[in-house]
This record gives sequence, structure tokens and C-alpha cells, in this order.
Amino acid sequence: MLTEADIYALLDARGFDYHVLHHEPVLTVEAAREAGISAAGETYGAVPCKNLFLRDDKSRSFWLVTAPDDAHIDLRTLQARLASRRLSFASEKSLEQMLGIGRGSVTPLAVLNDESRTVTMVFDESLRHQVICAHPLVNTTTVFVASDDVAALVERHGNPCAFLDVQAEGSER
Repeated sequence: MLTEADIYALLDARGFDYHVLHHEPVLTVEAAREAGISAAGETYGAVPCKNLFLRDDKSRSFWLVTAPDDAHIDLRTLQARLASRRLSFASEKSLEQMLGIGRGSVTPLAVLNDESRTVTMVFDESLRHQVICAHPLVNTTTVFVASDDVAALVERHGNPCAFLDVQAEGSER
């Protein structure tokens, strides 16, 4: 499994521009806002994000969905857009086994730990060509990095990756 240092090494090796912010541990979007991560990200034009680790009802298919932190995501709508069986949140055990991270550290960069290459990375379409806020596998640090660069890393790793409108019908964008 990759470490935080490995993530920086990968970003550096590809020549990707990124910035790092160290902070107190954050487990939720609200805690990230309170910690000033969103405000710090504004310096780099970063979009604060939330991440959902989802599975189908048979635990055969898994998705890591990254969207703006204020996005309204309806799992039934998303299920239809992903052409999936019924969606629910994956267990903490699956999170640890498949992505090597714990609750509160969910990040698109964790897909790089998916040795089976079964997790599909899905970014909300609004994040295309945007700088995003992402944990480098730990919830005590945030990296401000281009979503396109993260998508390139995920694809090079061998996981499916897509930009898709994941927000519920009628949501403000």
C-alpha cells in the first residue's frame, strides 16, 4: 500500500503542480470547513470536495465518487447514471482492505492502492480541469491538485476513471 510520501513522489515524478496544507485531523466536510481547508484552497482556486466510497448491493462493483463538497447526490439517480444495481456506502472494512485507508481519509488518491483495479473513480463533471482538495491518504493533510492530474494517475494505475454528472436533478451547479 502506498503512503503519503509515495503520493508526493508520484506527483513529483509526473511533474504535476500541487500544494500541501497540514492541519488537524478532519473526518467530515464540516470539519474541513472549520479547519480552514476550503479557505486555504481558495489561494489555489481549489474546489473543496467530498468523497463517497460506494458499492452495489452484491458488493461486486465499487466506485469512489468525488464531487464538490456542497453537491447534492441522490444514490438512486447516481445508480441510474452508473448503470448499476442498487447503491449503498461500502463498509469501513472494504475501505481499509481495498484502498488502505480509514474513515475520514477517503480520497481519489486512495484508488492508487486498489491492487485488484476494481474500483471505478468517478469525478463530478464540474470538477473537470479544476484544482481539487484531496487528502494524500491521511486526514491530517490536504493536497491541492488538478483533478485531471489525479485522473491521469488513476488511469495509469489501471483503474477505470470517468467524469460524470453525479449531482441530483435540479441541484444547483
